Amino acid sequence: MSPIWKKKLHEAKAVLRKKKNITPGIETRTLILKQIRQKAKTVSEIAEDLNMSYTRVLLQLRSMKREGIVDKTNEKPHQWYLTGLGQQVLQ
Repeated sequence: MSPIWKKKLHEAKAVLRKKKNITPGIETRTLILKQIRQKAKTVSEIAEDLNMSYTRVLLQLRSMKREGIVDKTNEKPHQWYLTGLGQQVLQ
């Protein structure tokens, strides 16, 4: 039986290797990645744009940072951006 996350089209980078992947997390990470693809944003900007809690967005960003998919700037307020690393294609 195939996992449920393979039934929908998600951002490949939203599927993490070091964390259990459940549908809500994958969907949240996909939305976050779409937000920062064109322009780096703060956690507050992302949370407001997606109508999600600050904590929910920060949790997912930290998970993606551990896998090298996103990173943040050194100056405050931190801007989050894609690193260009991480999974590129799901097979």
